[in-house]
Amino acid sequence: MVVVVGYPIGDTVYLSFFATPPNLAMSHRTFAGLDNYTRILASDAFIKATWNTLIWTFFSTIIAFVLGFCAALALNREFVGRGLLRGILLVPYVISAVAAAYVWRWLYHSDFGAIGALSVALGITDSPIVFLDNVNTVLPSLIVVNIWKEFPFAMIMVLAGLQTVPDQLLRAARVDGAGHWHTFWHVTFPHLRSVSTITLLLLVVTSINYFTIPWIMTGGGPAGASDIWITAIYEMAFGRLRFGPAAAYSVILFFILMCLSYCYVRALTGNGGARRRGE
Repeated sequence: MVVVVGYPIGDTVYLSFFATPPNLAMSHRTFAGLDNYTRILASDAFIKATWNTLIWTFFSTIIAFVLGFCAALALNREFVGRGLLRGILLVPYVISAVAAAYVWRWLYHSDFGAIGALSVALGITDSPIVFLDNVNTVLPSLIVVNIWKEFPFAMIMVLAGLQTVPDQLLRAARVDGAGHWHTFWHVTFPHLRSVSTITLLLLVVTSINYFTIPWIMTGGGPAGASDIWITAIYEMAFGRLRFGPAAAYSVILFFILMCLSYCYVRALTGNGGARRRGE
């Protein structure tokens, strides 16, 4: 753990206080103090990437969770073909992110994309829709792909939580004359609060760290319209070879994720402590 995790983190924090020349050797480092941090936090590129990251994370998380929640409620019922439908809905989650990114990139293609050709064939638009080359549509287009990729995870988590709802409580609610809505709100939903909180936090962390889809599909373009924190760090480090500022950028993101990790651990341990106190 010290070699694989501790050393890279420590070296990144150390590097973040230095100005480095644009070469891989990073020779002739110059101590810069907090200069890298102040320049990043004050830059327009950071503000734009932060805004994009917030939009990307918020809509990806909320919509993926809602879709997964609804899918889990539907699949929790007995019906013919339920197992097959579960398998089909899991395909987006288990498929390689690289393969998914290239497939969606082809579907969104301005000239040869299937979605654009279908919209023209159905008379919805006069010409193929420009998804990835338009600054106004590129981020929503990527969010759709991220939702498609991540909602099965929310479905699995909520479906697992539904299995913990005691049958005795559900039967008692039906005997007392409670309808479907009241049964769900007063019996089922309280048992899903813990798993819902954990799922939302994991989706947030995953979206913030999701590098593959935005980088392969757009590389942060056009004109930085789809740049998020993780792609901005990569481009700064390996595109412009500015390793000092990229390290400072990484440290900032590291502390943000540490705060989310703290909330995640509290959600896990707090719920367990509440159950022990109840017992």
